[in-house]
Amino acid sequence: MSSETKTCQNCKNEFCVEPEDFEFYAKIKVPPPTFCPECRLMRRLAWQGFNSLYKRKCDFSGDIVVSNQRPDNGHKVYRQDIWWSDKWDSKEYGREYDFSRPFFTQFAELFQDVPLPSLNVEYTTMVNSEYCNGAATLKNCYLCFRADHGEDCAYLTSITYMKDCFDQTFSDRSELSYFSSKLLNCYQCFYSYNCDNCQDVWFSRDLVGCSSCIGCIGLRNKKYHIFNKPVTKEEFGDALKKFDFGSHKNTENFKREAKEFMLKFPRREYCGKNAINSSGDYLYNVKNVLNSFIVSDGENCKFVQFIKSPARNSMDYTMFGMNGEWIYESAWVGLTVNTIKFGVWDYGAHHLEYSFGCHSSGNLFGCVGVRGGEYCILNKQYSKEKYEALVPKIIKHMNDMPYRDARGREYRYGEMFPVELSPWAYNESLADEWFPSSKEDALAKGFSWRDPDKKEYQDATVNIPDHVKDVGDDILNGILKCVSCGKNYLLIRIELDFYRRFNVPIPRKCPSCRTRERLDEFNPIKLYNRKCAKCGKDIKTSYAPDRPEIVYCEQCYQAEVV
Repeated sequence: MSSETKTCQNCKNEFCVEPEDFEFYAKIKVPPPTFCPECRLMRRLAWQGFNSLYKRKCDFSGDIVVSNQRPDNGHKVYRQDIWWSDKWDSKEYGREYDFSRPFFTQFAELFQDVPLPSLNVEYTTMVNSEYCNGAATLKNCYLCFRADHGEDCAYLTSITYMKDCFDQTFSDRSELSYFSSKLLNCYQCFYSYNCDNCQDVWFSRDLVGCSSCIGCIGLRNKKYHIFNKPVTKEEFGDALKKFDFGSHKNTENFKREAKEFMLKFPRREYCGKNAINSSGDYLYNVKNVLNSFIVSDGENCKFVQFIKSPARNSMDYTMFGMNGEWIYESAWVGLTVNTIKFGVWDYGAHHLEYSFGCHSSGNLFGCVGVRGGEYCILNKQYSKEKYEALVPKIIKHMNDMPYRDARGREYRYGEMFPVELSPWAYNESLADEWFPSSKEDALAKGFSWRDPDKKEYQDATVNIPDHVKDVGDDILNGILKCVSCGKNYLLIRIELDFYRRFNVPIPRKCPSCRTRERLDEFNPIKLYNRKCAKCGKDIKTSYAPDRPEIVYCEQCYQAEVV
């Protein structure tokens, strides 16, 4: 079969469906997509709301709970321990399939009726970590999201095994580090990016096995370097005192200086290791993984993002992993999952289609919150024989009577859930993290939007001194105001102690804006055609052609830098 060019029914841009794509679609018995890869990704990201937390009532007990479901979104919420208990049964909300109405209309009604958990955490493993979500095995943590195994941390996003760390993104197995991204096995790293097995590193990137470095890039197994030049131990200590990063002014000035310096050095066409016949960025130990972003131990995958090891034979799969196979157009599914199509937040499950929050289940179609169930349609129990006879009829009905959203886009069988059914507004979801948008643009694309609460934008009650040494404990009782978005935030004791210990300034931005600043260090989830700046070879890279960085192909980078 040859490749085929299609027009995205959402953005109207052309996209190509390759022969291997058609082979995959045939194996899992779905039609080719009508949305382009980027629009499909944005749609999946809009179904992942982790970071916005609210206080609201549990609709079962009446208790006030912390939830990622805002009180006015129309969904019922149960306290974590109740939702996971046998005090209620999601099958009680089961209903007959109505062939006179579109499938997604019926699913939307079921989705509104079935209670959702207040948060999406392994609540029995969480200790003093009430304000965290998408998390497990945390102790004394605050505002940590998509996080596993953390202790005494705050403001972490997509991490595992972190201790005494603050403002970290996509980092693993690190300790006593601050405002960094893509750290692996690091200790005391600050304002740094993509560092592996490093210690005492400041304002650096792309280092491996380095220690005591400031403003460095692309070094391997070096010690006592400043701006890539060797210095003595004494000179390094004197420089650290001279730079005095406890001053916010000094820190911001040095940050700009380091970025300008790093533009003089080549970057790899992609970040990663052991990527065989693969394309994308941040790929580690992968084979035949194409057009993908932040993937570990993947094989035979395409258009997948943020996947922990391993994942195989999947397309359009965003977030989680940990033994996922034959996954298509799904988000936030993992922990040994197999054959999931159009699923969201499904763990330990198999053979699900159009499911939300269905764990340890199999052979479900159009279900919400079914745990340990099998052969259900719209949460109604069927025999194996009746289920297998009814599902093909529903698929045919989805094609004969498509759902049309508010913008007139048609949703037949093979499309992910419409974004207008998501319980999260665009600016509450991961879509806004990776594709920042204005309210007007988001609404024009069919997403919903949460307007800010005026109570979150009070005047600051304390001023932040330039230097951390001049900050008193009274700041813990004050209200701070973000210099970027104007939203209020506060400090907690463990972070103030950390700032004082390591001589770093009090942040002037709220946690959300700090996360956005770190994410800006990542390239977009998109590949461009570009030429290697050294040999002229054609490469595919996430560095756009008009970007100022010097980009080398893998061979030239290995020959000159590593």
